[in-house]
Amino acid sequence: MAQSASYAFGTPSASRVPWAKPQTGEPGIWQELTSNQQVHTQGDRVSHDYRASHCAPGYGAQYNKTHESGYYGALWEKIEKPLILDVLRPMGGAGRNCLDFACGTGRIANVAAGLFGEVVGVDVSKSMLDCAQVPPNVRLLRIDMTTRALGETFDVTTAFRFFLNAEDQLKRDALKAINEHLKDGGRLVCNVHMNATSPIGMASRLLNRLFGRTVRHTLSAATFKELLTASGFLVEEMIPYGYLPRPGNLLPRVCEALMEPFEKASRTLHVPGQLAQHFLVIAKKR
Repeated sequence: MAQSASYAFGTPSASRVPWAKPQTGEPGIWQELTSNQQVHTQGDRVSHDYRASHCAPGYGAQYNKTHESGYYGALWEKIEKPLILDVLRPMGGAGRNCLDFACGTGRIANVAAGLFGEVVGVDVSKSMLDCAQVPPNVRLLRIDMTTRALGETFDVTTAFRFFLNAEDQLKRDALKAINEHLKDGGRLVCNVHMNATSPIGMASRLLNRLFGRTVRHTLSAATFKELLTASGFLVEEMIPYGYLPRPGNLLPRVCEALMEPFEKASRTLHVPGQLAQHFLVIAKKR
């Protein structure tokens, strides 16, 4: 997995924009586009569980709470958000647009809003979209893009915390839809949040084998690259991050304190990217 020479820890946060007023049909809240929308009724147990958990009542609030503190809170503020800004900034501009696929509660859409003239966030979960607060240049749509096209194309598409847990067919369907909604030469920026070759990833794979079922999903950079290539993308860069292993719910304050110095030390010591728990991917539409 390639290391990124341009990775910066001190990248400033995106400028804050006032939240949009919650008025139906206006930018800033989600619009429900469900007429004639098809619902997936086929697929394996993973697909069913992913959609059911993602759309469950109250899941959006639970998701936001998970990322406010502890390991995921520190990862977002100190590592992930600066990295995403660093990657998206050269792709942005006032005349360019961005699609945030599976936007959830709008964390990535809010980052993109400070870099692009227009951002469209799409998700199938009412629970997640109900918890989203976004600036006026963001439109949120409740729609399944794998069954219904938006009728517009984008310079960049982001997709975070999606591909790991989606079942194989849903991964392929999503990549096909994303590719079709990108302009020629457009880019997909996405991540995998449980690298199969990281210490926690290897432990998860061992547990899966011992229990004879999927206890925790994992995905390797090599496997994901093959999937992207088969779906019409050229992988330009893979950036590992999150070298501090996640200790579950243990020692949240220790995680917050150690996250950034551990990341810096890992890069200074040239720790192999295969050992990072997460990786970000930049891929170009062929």
